[in-house]
Amino acid sequence: MVETKVKEKSKGGEKSSSSFDFSKVRVYLFPILVIVIGIIGYKIRAATGQTKYFIDPDTFYHFEIYKLAIQEWIPKYYPLSDAPFGSVVKEPLGLYILPAILYKMFSAFGVDAIGVFKAWPPLVGFFSIIGIYLLGRKLHSEWAGIWAALAMMFSVAHWTRTFSGNARGDGPFLMFFIFSALFMFYYFESSDLRKKSLFGGLFIISGVLMLTVWNGSPFGLMVLLGFASLYVVVTFIFGKIDEVKTFVRDFYPAYLAILLIGYLLTFNGIVRVGGHIKFAFEVFLGLTLLTVLMLYGGKYLNYSDRTHRFGVVAVVTLLGITGAYLYVGPKLFSLMSGAYQSTQVYETVQELAKTTWEDVRRYYSVKGTDGLVFLLSLVGIAIVGFKFFKNTLNESDVKSDNLFMLVFYGLSVYLMWTAVRFLFLASGAVLLAFGILVGELFRIVESMQEKASTKALYAVLLILLFIPIPIVGANTTYKSAKVSRDAVTPSWEETLEWLRENTHEYDTATSWWDYGYWIESSLLGNRRASADGGHARDRDYIIARFLANDGNQSEVDFESWQLNYFIVWIQDWAKFNAISYLGGAITRTERDKSGMILPFNQKIGEKAYYSPYGIQFQIVEQDGKKVGIIIAGNQQGEPVQTVDLQTGEVIPGKGNFPYVVYVFPNYAVAVYHKVATSNFMKLAFGVPISTEARFVGKLRSNFQLVKSTNDLNTYKFTPFGIYKIEIYKNGSWESISKLTPGEYKAKLYISAFGRDIKDATIKLRAYNGDKLVSEQVIAQNVNVNHLNETPLEVELKLPNATRYQLVLIQKGPVGVLTEAPKVDGKITNPIRVFGDGQSGELELKAGFRKDYSNLGLYLRATVIYLVRTKGESRDDPNAAFEPHMDIIHYEKIADGLTTSDKVLEFKGEANFPVVIQPYIEKLKEKYGDRVEVRGIRVEPVFIADKEYVIYEG
Repeated sequence: MVETKVKEKSKGGEKSSSSFDFSKVRVYLFPILVIVIGIIGYKIRAATGQTKYFIDPDTFYHFEIYKLAIQEWIPKYYPLSDAPFGSVVKEPLGLYILPAILYKMFSAFGVDAIGVFKAWPPLVGFFSIIGIYLLGRKLHSEWAGIWAALAMMFSVAHWTRTFSGNARGDGPFLMFFIFSALFMFYYFESSDLRKKSLFGGLFIISGVLMLTVWNGSPFGLMVLLGFASLYVVVTFIFGKIDEVKTFVRDFYPAYLAILLIGYLLTFNGIVRVGGHIKFAFEVFLGLTLLTVLMLYGGKYLNYSDRTHRFGVVAVVTLLGITGAYLYVGPKLFSLMSGAYQSTQVYETVQELAKTTWEDVRRYYSVKGTDGLVFLLSLVGIAIVGFKFFKNTLNESDVKSDNLFMLVFYGLSVYLMWTAVRFLFLASGAVLLAFGILVGELFRIVESMQEKASTKALYAVLLILLFIPIPIVGANTTYKSAKVSRDAVTPSWEETLEWLRENTHEYDTATSWWDYGYWIESSLLGNRRASADGGHARDRDYIIARFLANDGNQSEVDFESWQLNYFIVWIQDWAKFNAISYLGGAITRTERDKSGMILPFNQKIGEKAYYSPYGIQFQIVEQDGKKVGIIIAGNQQGEPVQTVDLQTGEVIPGKGNFPYVVYVFPNYAVAVYHKVATSNFMKLAFGVPISTEARFVGKLRSNFQLVKSTNDLNTYKFTPFGIYKIEIYKNGSWESISKLTPGEYKAKLYISAFGRDIKDATIKLRAYNGDKLVSEQVIAQNVNVNHLNETPLEVELKLPNATRYQLVLIQKGPVGVLTEAPKVDGKITNPIRVFGDGQSGELELKAGFRKDYSNLGLYLRATVIYLVRTKGESRDDPNAAFEPHMDIIHYEKIADGLTTSDKVLEFKGEANFPVVIQPYIEKLKEKYGDRVEVRGIRVEPVFIADKEYVIYEG
């Protein structure tokens, strides 16, 4: 059987020599104390629940799926993401089913859905504190458990994923993993059949539950498997064959049950890590074969001493690793990292950044950034390691509790250093090691031979030494939690409320992807979003291209997304390094070393401004000329140019400070020269400057401002718009601002943004109020290349009316999916319904703004890719990547389709040709290793004659 701690009773019924023994008091005191600690921890985490919404943006999405789970139990499809297609729910559904069950229980007492949802993360924190106490007690002592619980109560690292308003899966995962380890050790030590069955069942149940709540849950499988592997190997090497057999009898069937049940739950989506479970099973199978060899190979191999047994294990393990490498490939050694920055998007995500010592100091501090808890945990784990190796080498006694702690801590800290987000995951092991350190000190006191009063004094001194840690830590974290604010600013709340109340339910909006979940949230915009924090990550590059560039370089086909509204937040100046890099405007080095936008938000004098970064800008007179000067400490320089937007004056500069400065009435902004005329500057700051003639006017015809707050602008998007009208008058062409009644020849300057006009018809409609009084076709078979636009000459006959519309009609995408598509009766990915050469029976349900009598259904293939324009390799610091989105094929599935009550249900055979891979091969031929494919889409698209209002006035 696995070695576990068993307290020895004093012989002959005599009192233990350790008179400083709270054995009677502990029975009641410690459980009560840990409940109090858990309640305090709950209150610290629940403090953020006082906000109106949620602090963490991703939580808005989790709330929506949780609500679906309340209605459906096993939600499959989320219609508001990746507009207009929706997305299959890819998160493990246990993350939503568990709080939904909690809601079903508490709703009987009048608690609403959002109330339960906000309480769920603090409850996870509460039970985690209870669990860490019990596990610390099992692995070491009561004191270790209490101090681990005290540390978890206030730990910033643990708080970050268990506070109200942050409902991600890693919090419940860690909770279930802690209980799984706890029940595992109770299961090992139980000799009574009923207890052993109970704890074995709880071990399996909690092990399965940890798989149901987080896609990173394979970490738990690897910790358990790593512990088991090392235990049987080390125990075998030291000749403890009976202990190996006992462990195999207990652990192997239970672990296999976790894998099998977990894998069965992948079929309904409750667990999503089927591939990792299969990999864990393959490793487990290898361990089983090694175990069989160790137990029964003595007939054929030399097991006579420790050296020979070690040699057998070493050779077999090396062969196993070699086979695994040949089977899996180089990714074998990155399977545990889980957060390697594999794409340019992930490079810019803050929580996926590589962990630094400053991060560790901040997350594992008592107050500020002292890192004290982590540093003390290193001492704690060193003690565990020393004891393990001492017992193993000197007494051939393999302590399973110590070995488990070493594996748990080692893998946790390894993963912690790969990405910031895993600082939380390591909290279980780190806080447990901290508790073991303090528990070891109390154990030393308890084992002293001094009289009770002396030992009590030592214990009091220890308490006085360490008790400031949880007191100061809890006070610091609680104060921080109390001042936490909603992520949603008042301007976003106002804008999204406007969007919900003034737009069609099928409208699509986008912004920088960070805010997609707000747009989709039923608490806020409740509209479809083109991109968000977890979906359409290939589109992030295309949005960035639009925002970071200018002119034709910035034009992308937003109409293929059926985009209706684009929201631009001026505060995204702080994220513009990432946006500019993803949009291909700058290199990786420029992203890391040069701020793209530097605001001077404090006016300190006439034409003098101050930046929060300690930089000043001022316009001064030198030799009778105006000069813009940047002053940073003892250095100063001149921008490329200074543009006074009040007067239109342009002041050239030497450019030794490679920025363009825009001067507004009360502030100034310095913008890196490569992005100084970017669309972001036009739409967020209103800078009317472009490197291409007339592009500002074109852009404004496609993006019309419909809602503005102090820092947030909402634009209605149309792919086609008139930016200039000229009429022929007195032998020349004259620009006009508004159509008026009469008959005349006109030139229409149409901006086709990112999409060509093909075989279009243009109609003139005249209205008196809302009544249509005239409609006439003024142009047919209109074609405009969006990269080389030419004006369209037409004859106009305008009757007397109060307003006029010019409407362009051409084939375009219409409708949104309202249910998940199916192929051969099974739900499929809405944006990748088929691959090359695939076919099957396709089922769709879609909603429309109006009824259509002649719809065509197509499968549209799109490839999104990057071309490296600078740098020798993708990892070159000087690398820059230009995003592209190519629609490469339309495959007709059906035509002549008709809607009923603005709904269409389709079921029929569909075939998709081999077009994607050949196109990718052509890209590789053209660009070589400079091309990276970032998205492949095969989407069901309904095409109809679609109307675009290109002028109204």
